[in-house]
Amino acid sequence: MLLLALFACADPPVEAPPSDEGVTLDEMTLGAIVAFDDPEGADHVAELHDWLLANQAEWAAEGFTGGYTLGVVDEDDLGSVEHSDGTVWAEVLGAGVPLAVRGTLDGYADAATEEDQSFADPATYIEWTRTITGGSAEAFVGGEPMQTDNVIEKGGPFGVVIPYEANKDFRWFDGVLAARTWVPEEGWGDDGKNGIICGFTIELWFEAPAVDGGTEVVWYNGSWTQIATVIGDEFPEDVLISQFIDGTIDYMLGTEAFVMGEFTPE
Repeated sequence: MLLLALFACADPPVEAPPSDEGVTLDEMTLGAIVAFDDPEGADHVAELHDWLLANQAEWAAEGFTGGYTLGVVDEDDLGSVEHSDGTVWAEVLGAGVPLAVRGTLDGYADAATEEDQSFADPATYIEWTRTITGGSAEAFVGGEPMQTDNVIEKGGPFGVVIPYEANKDFRWFDGVLAARTWVPEEGWGDDGKNGIICGFTIELWFEAPAVDGGTEVVWYNGSWTQIATVIGDEFPEDVLISQFIDGTIDYMLGTEAFVMGEFTPE
């Protein structure tokens, strides 16, 4: 999901290695976003799946920074994905975050059907209400697509609150659950100084052998976003990307806790 991760301490992000065929993580991630509803979407998802498995020893290693920097995109790269005309492409930052999480693939599919999604990070999600707009929960967990609308209020330090709406669609690709999220319109706080201008994400979940034996769920979140905050200009780009990565991991771990039955509402 699109995480407005602000003001966290983080390690510097790193560059991702290309695939054996020379395709970059940027290209694989963006390809899966743009072609999500098209027949070739399956090829991009399979490409990401194979890359995640091939590089698992690196991103699952102790001491890994948590994510990879994704390169610059512009309007021509996005195809028909909706976005604000006010997007400043030089300020759109990207990060790819792979993480091994506990639980089962069915558990993460079930969690996606919940109306209240604020369990993902209850400390910062003031609201995250999901409405299924296409398909049904029952059909989705059985392998059919599902479309959703999401009304979100994301809080941060110093009283920053950013309200926005996001579309999130889910599809199954040969044992891989994938979701595409995008923010079609800007969302601004009451002061007009803190907001999200654009965002688009691809997520993958699939079961795979764990590095230390057994099986685990691999979760990948590849996102680009542009946010505006009253103090955002005070930080260099690599720090902002690192904060974005940390917030994405918080969202993943919060969802993991819900799937594992460890979530306790505040």
